[in-house]
Amino acid sequence: MKRMVRHRGALVAATRMRQLAVAGSIVAALALSSVALAGGTLAGKYKTTIKSPAQFKGTWILTLTKRGAYVVDNGQILIRGRYSTTGSRITFGHETGDGACAKSGTYTWKKTGKTLKFTRVSESPVCSGRSGVLAHTFTEQR
Repeated sequence: MKRMVRHRGALVAATRMRQLAVAGSIVAALALSSVALAGGTLAGKYKTTIKSPAQFKGTWILTLTKRGAYVVDNGQILIRGRYSTTGSRITFGHETGDGACAKSGTYTWKKTGKTLKFTRVSESPVCSGRSGVLAHTFTEQR
C-alpha cells in the first residue's frame, strides 16, 4: 500500500523515500568500510632496489606487521619502529637501530596491486635516510 506525502508542493511516494534512505545508508556503509579496509591492506613485506643515490644503493626490505611494527633491512636490520595509519596516511616513528631517526615522519601511501608508493607529507631534514628510501617504489613480496 502506497501512501502519498506532500513534499515541497510535489507528491512523493513514501515507499520511494524509504528506498532512497536505504540506498543512501548502504552507500555510506560501503564508503566507511573501504576506508577501514585500506588501513588493513598495508601489512606485508615489500622490496625495492635502489641504484642511486650511492648512499642508498642496494636492495631494501620494508616489513609492516598488522600490529603496527615495522623493520627496515638492507642485508642487516637497520631500523625497528612503530607505524600508525589513518586512511591513506602513515606515520613512522619510535625507531631503534643504526639507521633510526629520533623524529616521526608522515607520508601518504598508495598501493596498486603489489606496488606500494609513499609520498612525503612531513619529515625532519635530519631523517633524510628514511625519506630517501621511501622515495622509491616498493613491490610486495608475498
